Amino acid sequence: MEKLTDAECRNAGPGELHDGGGLFLDVKKTGSRSWKFRWTETVDGKAKRSKMGLGAYPAVSLKRSREKAQECRKAVAEGRDPRKLWAKPARSKTFKGITYEFFELYKGGLKGGGEAGRWLSPLKTHVFPKIGHRPVAELSLDDLIEVIRPINGRDVGRKALDRLNLVMDHAKGREQTHLSDVKKLVKAQLPRINQKSVGHPALDWRDMPDLWMALGDSVAHIGLKFYLLNVPRVSNVTQARWAEIDMKAMVWDIPPETTKTGEPFAAPLTRQSLDLLRLAKRRFAVEDSDYIFPSPTARKKGVISENTWGKWLKDHDWKAADGRHAVAHGFRATFATWCGDEQICDKDMAIRCIQHKVEKASDAAYLRSKLLPQRLAVMQQWADFLTSKESASVNAQRRQAKLRDYLESNPERPGLDGSHRSGAEIEAWFHSEGYDEEDLPTRLEME
Repeated sequence: MEKLTDAECRNAGPGELHDGGGLFLDVKKTGSRSWKFRWTETVDGKAKRSKMGLGAYPAVSLKRSREKAQECRKAVAEGRDPRKLWAKPARSKTFKGITYEFFELYKGGLKGGGEAGRWLSPLKTHVFPKIGHRPVAELSLDDLIEVIRPINGRDVGRKALDRLNLVMDHAKGREQTHLSDVKKLVKAQLPRINQKSVGHPALDWRDMPDLWMALGDSVAHIGLKFYLLNVPRVSNVTQARWAEIDMKAMVWDIPPETTKTGEPFAAPLTRQSLDLLRLAKRRFAVEDSDYIFPSPTARKKGVISENTWGKWLKDHDWKAADGRHAVAHGFRATFATWCGDEQICDKDMAIRCIQHKVEKASDAAYLRSKLLPQRLAVMQQWADFLTSKESASVNAQRRQAKLRDYLESNPERPGLDGSHRSGAEIEAWFHSEGYDEEDLPTRLEME
């Protein structure tokens, strides 16, 4: 073993110079020199002598050729083909392509089969724009480090790196890359950031009635109103189906595939929720679709997108106290804060209302059968608060209409002193006395 010297390699004439262990230098008459490795393999049950190139000398040094020969001997001993050790992957896929290949195999284990798109979201936003188009075989560890560096220490950075690690391990198994366990390698090269967890931006609960009044009557806005009334998980509403609704029992049975806990959840439905469902049934029902809030444009999924809500909130400048634009998920925190500030219920009841995990199966059964009325009472108070300005506006409109009808049918009324007063004078006097419009006809009859 290791019989050769560099001087011999440089000066040898044509022929094979053996270093031992299957390694030899093949010198041609032209003077070209290349390293070769020879071994015995079994083909169709018969022993066969094979050889492979390890690179030209002196580009591949004597030391490096011995290292490569050692790797070849190890591969042969383990029953592997040494020719595949440095072979370039055939038809190298792009990182984006290998990601979707892996996702098709992996999505069966995700909630809802990965249809919500959350698993791919960090990669689409932060990774694909930088390396999605590049062949995965060309990606280096430095490339991956630079992708994660801008989002290091953030929750989205953690998620992106977790997914990146899975995809690269899959690519390694497909012989598309030599990199593996990239999560450990990337983390070792980036500074550790102990960043305090920051929740979703939540609107102040005092602003909620104004938000409610600002919403329109499109399918996206009605869907958002339904979400605000029930504050479940966003996907519970965007993927809600009529089969989940029991109007008579006033219960929304949310299936386990759309809950974070993986457990079914029974949500009590308030009067306002039932009104919105009736409206949705009349206006948005689509033939051959069971979705409550079907998207008029998203033909592929057929449901509204939470991104529509986020864009509207941003475009209309609805912000949390810290200046960040509100997002749908943050309204769950808004509800919980309202429960505490207004002393509506204790913390345990508040988190049960918004579908947090119940640890024991017996507790889950209790929540379904015993706490449904209690949760309905809390959610009804929340719904009444949300719609308080709308209710006040409706009542005011009714009173104004009643006053208008009365004055139109009674253009003049005799006063207490026998004089006649116009409708405008009657209205001015009425308000000066501090009476409500609803009492106007009665007060006038008393004059």
